[in-house]
Amino acid sequence: MIIYKTTNNINGKIYIGQDRNNNPSYYGSGKKLLRAIKKYGKENFTKEILEECFNEDHLNEREVFWIFYYNSRDRNIGTIYRDWE
Repeated sequence: MIIYKTTNNINGKIYIGQDRNNNPSYYGSGKKLLRAIKKYGKENFTKEILEECFNEDHLNEREVFWIFYYNSRDRNIGTIYRDWE
């Protein structure tokens, strides 16, 4: 189980997410993220593992930590509730 950061290398926007299976080809599943990947191409995104977690409670807690650490809810930095484009 990991917390990851997906970065749009074109505009610098980030997405913080969690992956219980640590799938290297999984960049996130949010509609806005998937739309941005379709628009810019997956080759223009980078996925970075931020932390490994060992249970779901820790995974959920650390995802919130990293979202606030990177301030990814700020529309100028990342996305949770807004469009990446």
